[in-house]
Amino acid sequence: QAYLTDTRSTVTELAHYYIKNIKVDKNPYSVKLLNYEDNCEAEIKVASAILYEQAYGQSLEKISQYIRSLPAYDRKKIIQAYTKLRANRRQRPGRAFEMVEYTFEMFTNFGMFRDLHRHRILTMERQLLSTRHGYDIPAEIVKLGIGKDFKDCMYKCNEVYEMISRKYPTEAQYVVNLAYKYPYFVKLNLREACHMIELRTIPQGHPDYRKVCQKMYKQIKHVHPMLSKGIKFVDLRKYELERFFAEKNVEKKRRGLVD
Repeated sequence: QAYLTDTRSTVTELAHYYIKNIKVDKNPYSVKLLNYEDNCEAEIKVASAILYEQAYGQSLEKISQYIRSLPAYDRKKIIQAYTKLRANRRQRPGRAFEMVEYTFEMFTNFGMFRDLHRHRILTMERQLLSTRHGYDIPAEIVKLGIGKDFKDCMYKCNEVYEMISRKYPTEAQYVVNLAYKYPYFVKLNLREACHMIELRTIPQGHPDYRKVCQKMYKQIKHVHPMLSKGIKFVDLRKYELERFFAEKNVEKKRRGLVD
């Protein structure tokens, strides 16, 4: 649409004008929690939303005022009761957890971005994919002793990207290897954070996004210690052969079908 194209062109001009004087961060965090609500306010919001459904005739405003007057112990009692019956990660917290939001700035390889990009109940904004932020070298590559071959591949990828991007920066994204690092930000509510973190830290998950989602959980826990207890099924353990065992189980099932 002309509207979208014209808007993008306008924003591009503004970005070039205003951003040019900002110093580039050469050592960005892989995961950084940028925006979040005060702990007390977040608990009041969630506790009020929990009671709202059964508070016939009462307004959310009045309920919030009442919850605000209660001791912290009562807020925590309400929130704990809301999540304590969860028996597995598929029994997700209710919509009251949608009242609290977080914004994370992410700096991960593009392959990991594609996995996290599948989650739809969140806001994700990204920049153009490029080779200018360096790349990750998978541990398996190092163990196999083919690090030089991998680096040669990355060098060639960068060479082709630079050649194409001078004239076609958008189209040049298609030649960028998934190992190249990529900046983006994610805004999501506590309910979606719970779903994503619990799903993406299961033992069968890829080590890259397991580490990122573990970091997200730890940062949420730091600012909202009580609310983070609702994320009951996050797995913070480290596994060496998690993908191997997952593939082994798939192979067992396949053989069972054949037999």
